[in-house]
Amino acid sequence: MKDTSNANCRELLDVLTAQGVHDVVASPGSRNTPLLLGASARQDLRLRMINDERTAGFYALGLAMATQSPVALMCTSGTALYNYAPAVAEAFYQRVPLIVISADRPAQWIDQDDSQTLHQPEALDKIVKKSFDIPPETGMSAPCRNPGYLTEREWFVNRIANEAVLTATGGMPGPVHINIQFGEPLGTTSDYLQCSPRTIRVIRNTSGLPPHLLREICCRLMEKRVMVVAGFMPPDHELNKAILEFANMPNVTLLCETLSNIHTDRCEFMIDSLLCGMSNKQKVDLMPDIVITIGGALVSRMLKEYLRGASTLEHWTLNDTDLSVDALQHLTTHIDIAPAKFFRGAASMMRHLSRKGVRTLYPEYNLAWKDMREDGSGRLRRYVEAAPWSELKGLDIFFRRLDPRVNLFLSNGTCVRYAQLLTERLCHACFSNRGVSGIDGTNATAAGIAAGFKGTTILLTGDVSFAYCPEVLNPKVTDSDLRIVVVNNNGGGIFRFIRTTRDLDERERLFCSPPALPLEKLAEAYGWNYIPVNDEVGMQEAMTRLQSTPRTIVELFADADISAAALISLLAPQSHKI
Repeated sequence: MKDTSNANCRELLDVLTAQGVHDVVASPGSRNTPLLLGASARQDLRLRMINDERTAGFYALGLAMATQSPVALMCTSGTALYNYAPAVAEAFYQRVPLIVISADRPAQWIDQDDSQTLHQPEALDKIVKKSFDIPPETGMSAPCRNPGYLTEREWFVNRIANEAVLTATGGMPGPVHINIQFGEPLGTTSDYLQCSPRTIRVIRNTSGLPPHLLREICCRLMEKRVMVVAGFMPPDHELNKAILEFANMPNVTLLCETLSNIHTDRCEFMIDSLLCGMSNKQKVDLMPDIVITIGGALVSRMLKEYLRGASTLEHWTLNDTDLSVDALQHLTTHIDIAPAKFFRGAASMMRHLSRKGVRTLYPEYNLAWKDMREDGSGRLRRYVEAAPWSELKGLDIFFRRLDPRVNLFLSNGTCVRYAQLLTERLCHACFSNRGVSGIDGTNATAAGIAAGFKGTTILLTGDVSFAYCPEVLNPKVTDSDLRIVVVNNNGGGIFRFIRTTRDLDERERLFCSPPALPLEKLAEAYGWNYIPVNDEVGMQEAMTRLQSTPRTIVELFADADISAAALISLLAPQSHKI
């Protein structure tokens, strides 16, 4: 049997089949030729052809109602899709899982007087649980970090297909819509090859996992090297306690970003300085088998690239993460249970299994990461002590002398990355605008946090970020205990060390745009205490005054090129200097 040669179509159909879709109702057409060829080639799919799309829609609805299983609907481009609307509406309100797949022309030909072109993406948006749009096969040709996929396109289509079925069948079932764009040629074929695409498993039990399922999960965890990665989230005492219990298991390691607000005294925060000091062999030896992530988007590009590059890896998420999030490109399991409940139950079950004689296959994994962290911390300390006066030197003093009782707000760009390198312990709570990672509202957000906290809030920001909203110095805006440290690096310091811009001849003119911020005069005008810092001793003294005197603003000056060079050298893989 000949298969379609369209890679997007093959991946989509293989995942649908692997996820339990066995019935396809389709109507003839030209643009959906790849879909019809692909469906016909797969023996696990029962393909039924019905000429009229309106009739086909209701036929698929009845089939899904009778089998209580998801049914796929396939149509060509143009008005064909709109003929599905009555049946899809009925499925939406009856909660029947239909998977509508519409073939489409490439987006650039919409509204160009080309045949059978109209707006198909999201055409059924009000009567489906979710809409998806897959660009032509030639799109997204960038290599994929995950070696399991040649390009990011393959990973993207796999993720979309998994999410579509899981959305249609999960929670309250209902229809979903996948619009897939096909460019010419449409009818090319290739030999059918049986494959096993990645499928994502969802375990739904928000009230808690039943003992037999929890035991099954924990037996699997004990056979593997497990890494827990915590991204940004608000402080949560119960989660903090539960995750530390789980992380004490001998085959488990914990990596916490500074913004995770997970309080631990084992240097789990220094992720980037740890990874850049590891050899390739150490990274391979310590690569986890299972990664469980909690919280929001990760700051650490090093960690993401490290885990995405794994040849085999299971990525598990919990119910604080949306099902569509596949940030590590290895998502295999989504467990719909609160993180605190999961880690508490898993830790208890794994201890119970240990007492019953079940032994982990990797009893030294936790200790190996602990030793690596201690080595990395020592290398970092030696490097910073030997470094010249720079942002790195000044901010190392800042983080080491920070009062643990304060709230810390990190602006985006350089400051949040320095925190990832230098934080050995967390203060009371740590925040940043990392949902979208913009810099425009960081001052005002910090002021709002200060207004909601009885103690001291310290804003660590750069000169460009602070220039967006110096009005926070106005006592009418900020009447709470906000104190500020501004790193003045003569413009966007981040552009001097990231690979994209650091070697460009136009870097200073186009990217590192100094805001000419008159900070001393602004402080004087609004009645703030102003402290300029130009060296190590000055920074030490400034930290003492900052934490003892309200309405204080510190401006840290350091040579921009020296600071960038110090950071680049520190982050160089396997740097002999650390």
